[in-house]
Amino acid sequence: MRFFLWLVRKFLLLFLLEVMILETAEIARKFARESLLLTEEALNLILSSENVETAVEKVIQGLKDKHGALVMVGAEIVKEILQPEVKPLLEPSKPVEEAKPEPEPIVGELTHKKFRPISAEYEHKVKVLKDVTGKSLGKGTIEDFHRIFTSRFEKLSKILRERPRFERALSISSLRSFNGEKVAVIGMVKDKKVLKGGTIAIEIEDPTGSVMVFVSRNRQVLEKAEKVVPDEVIGVEGRVNFDYNKLRIFADDIEWPGVPVKREVRKAEIPVSVAMLSDLHVGSDKFLENVFMKFVRWLKEGGETEKEREIAGNVKYIIIAGDLVDGIGVYPEQYDELLVPDVFKQYAVAAKILSELPEHILLIISPGNHDAVRSAEPQPAIQKDVCPELYNDLKAVMVGNPALVSIEGVHFQIYHGRSFDDIVCSVPGLRREEPTGLMELMLEKRHLAPIYGGKVMFAPEREDLLVIDEIPDVFHTGHLHIFGKKKYKEVFLVNSGTFQERTEYMKKLGVTPTPGIVPILNLMSHQLDVVKFI
Repeated sequence: MRFFLWLVRKFLLLFLLEVMILETAEIARKFARESLLLTEEALNLILSSENVETAVEKVIQGLKDKHGALVMVGAEIVKEILQPEVKPLLEPSKPVEEAKPEPEPIVGELTHKKFRPISAEYEHKVKVLKDVTGKSLGKGTIEDFHRIFTSRFEKLSKILRERPRFERALSISSLRSFNGEKVAVIGMVKDKKVLKGGTIAIEIEDPTGSVMVFVSRNRQVLEKAEKVVPDEVIGVEGRVNFDYNKLRIFADDIEWPGVPVKREVRKAEIPVSVAMLSDLHVGSDKFLENVFMKFVRWLKEGGETEKEREIAGNVKYIIIAGDLVDGIGVYPEQYDELLVPDVFKQYAVAAKILSELPEHILLIISPGNHDAVRSAEPQPAIQKDVCPELYNDLKAVMVGNPALVSIEGVHFQIYHGRSFDDIVCSVPGLRREEPTGLMELMLEKRHLAPIYGGKVMFAPEREDLLVIDEIPDVFHTGHLHIFGKKKYKEVFLVNSGTFQERTEYMKKLGVTPTPGIVPILNLMSHQLDVVKFI
C-alpha cells in the first residue's frame, strides 16, 4: 500500500512538473509570436499570477497599448501592467520607521561617487582599410575563379620573395636545367600525400608548370610538411632530381610567407579601449541575455573595484566579429532551439538590445556564417534592408567579413573564422579548444581561408581578398565559441568566445563553449584585460 502511494505521489509530481514546463514554453511562444521576449524575472512574475492565462493576455495587450515597439520585456514593465494580479511575496511584517531627513552635504565633501567614463570625452576615429562591401565585382565565371588563384599566387609569392632565400626563386619550368643542384622555388599546393614509410609528397605548381616535392628523413621539415594544406602558397628549398623524365625536388626546408619577428607596433594617442565580442546568437533560446545585460550595466555603471571602473570607463568601441543573430536553418534541428523563428525579428531584437549600450560607444559589426548575408567569403556587411535599426538607431560601422579596420590608428584584422573547421580537419595536432594555435597558422600562411572546396565557399571576386596583405596589430576571430588569447610576434590573437550557452548541436560535436568572457584592449598602453560576466 505504501509503495502504491509512493508511486502515485511520484506520478503526480512528474505530471505537475511537465505541466509547468509546457506552460512556460507556451507563454514564451505567445510572446515570441508578438515579437516580444520575456526576461526570466518577467516570466516568473506572470507565472505567479492568480490566473496565468489572463495575465499573459493582459501583459501583451498592455504592451501594445502603452509601450509601442518594445521588444524586450522586463519585470518592471510586467509589474506596471499587472499591478494587483501579481502575488506579493510573503515577508514578516516590519515596524514602520519614521523617515529621517537626509544630512546636508558638507561643502567640499564627496557624498557619492558617480561613474564618468573617460572615453566619453573623445571623438571616434575609425577607418575601414579593406572590405568587400560595395566593391563586389565578380560574376561567377571561370575567369573570375582563375583570377582569385592567380591573385593569391602573385600576392603571396611577392611576400616570399622579400626573404633573401627566395629573392631569386626559380620558375618550375626551368628546374630541368639545374639537375643535382640546390634551388629555391615558390608554388601553390596542388596535392599532398603521405607515402609508405612516412615520406610526404607535395605537388606544387606555378604559372609555368608543376613538380613533386618529397620530404623524408629531416624531422623538422616533416613537421612543417604535415601543416601544409591544399591551395596555399609555399616556398621550397631542396635539390633537383631529373631522372627518367621525372622531375622531383628532395626538400631541405619549407617556408611560408610568415610574420616578421620585428615590426613597428601601432598605438593610440588617447587612453581608450576596444571590447571584442562575437557569436551573440540573438534569437536562440540559448542566448545568454542576462549575462549580456550584465556586461551592458557594467559599461554604464562601472565595476565594483577602482580597477574595473577604470577598464569600463576606457571602453570606446565594441567589435562584434560575426553571428550577431542565430539565423534560420544553419544547423540540424536548429528550429527547436529558436526563441525567435524569424531572422528579421531576430535582428530587430538584437538592435533593441544593443541600443541599451552607452551612447559614447561605437559598434563595429561584421557578419558570420549565421548572419543574413551570402555564405561565400568574402561576405559583405549586413544590409540595411535586413535590419534598418542597425543603421538608423545605433552608432555602428557595418563592415564585411573579413575586414581590416583602423581604430585610433591601431589595425584590427576582423574575421569570423569559418575556415577554422577546414584547417582543424587538415592539420594534425590542431584543436578547436585552442583557437590561438589555428590563428598562428593562418598568420604564417598569410591567408584566412587557404583551403578551397571545404566548408568555406569562395565568392569569385577579381582578387583574393582573404590574403593577409598586411600584418595587423590585433587579429580578432570568433566562430569556435571558445575564448583564447595570445601575443604572437607582436600581434594580439583574440578569439572572443560567445554569449550563447551549449546547444544540442554543440553537444553532438563535443564543443564546450566558454560564454560571457570579454577581452578588452587598451589602444594606448596595449594592456589586454579579460573581464568575466558569468
